[in-house]
Amino acid sequence: DPQSIAEIILDVAETEIMPRYQSLSESDISEKQGGEVVTVADEAAERALSQRLSATLPGSTILGEEGYAADPSVMRRLEDDAPLWIIDPIDGTKNFAQGREPFTVLVALVIGGETVMGWNYDPVSGRMGMAEKGSGADYNGRAATMAEPKSLADSTGFCASTLMASELQPKLMNLRDTCEKMNHPHCFGHEYLDLIEGVADFSVIGRLYPWDHAAGVLMFSEAGGITDMIGGEKYQPTTLSGLMILATNLEIWQEIKSYFD
Repeated sequence: DPQSIAEIILDVAETEIMPRYQSLSESDISEKQGGEVVTVADEAAERALSQRLSATLPGSTILGEEGYAADPSVMRRLEDDAPLWIIDPIDGTKNFAQGREPFTVLVALVIGGETVMGWNYDPVSGRMGMAEKGSGADYNGRAATMAEPKSLADSTGFCASTLMASELQPKLMNLRDTCEKMNHPHCFGHEYLDLIEGVADFSVIGRLYPWDHAAGVLMFSEAGGITDMIGGEKYQPTTLSGLMILATNLEIWQEIKSYFD
């Protein structure tokens, strides 16, 4: 039941994340290998979510961002037959560690290599997105929607230029020249919520960790969005490299793609 999982996520955010928001000491923040920030809230929330989610589905396994940081071999669980919970306990940790928004909690359920359910919760604003494959997406208790069709020049979108391959940077600059309303909030979960709320039109994504995207891609595609890799193939949680373009309609998707051809 998607709602029962949503309640677990809300409870963990209330008990493990929000009491630590804007209350972290220096010793509560550390660096992972590769220089990314992690906090005691990330670790506590992932532990709590892992325990409670695995208990709801006997035989399921966990792939969490912090678990991967400790042991990269857990990525191989994507290839197993067992139901898999993919967890990003705090997406936007850098923001959270600095005491600012946005950050969200992302959870996806993957069965047979395919995302079948997803949740995306912003504990500060209370925004919640949920989706079940084949049943549409829900945003704050109503059907998720796409933004009204508009030209690329008038569109609002996202791109993390620092996460893009160097050879794509000049092409990205050309896209920025066309589309001035493009930013990166350092939180993929926030991007996905804006996309299914209908206040953003596209995102260009060059880093594909499954905990960042499995839940959000399901929501956006169930809401009617285009979630294809630049070569046209569908994103799957097992897709770990490449360039993904999310767009509210095919015209915007194709126009963005043309900048990278």
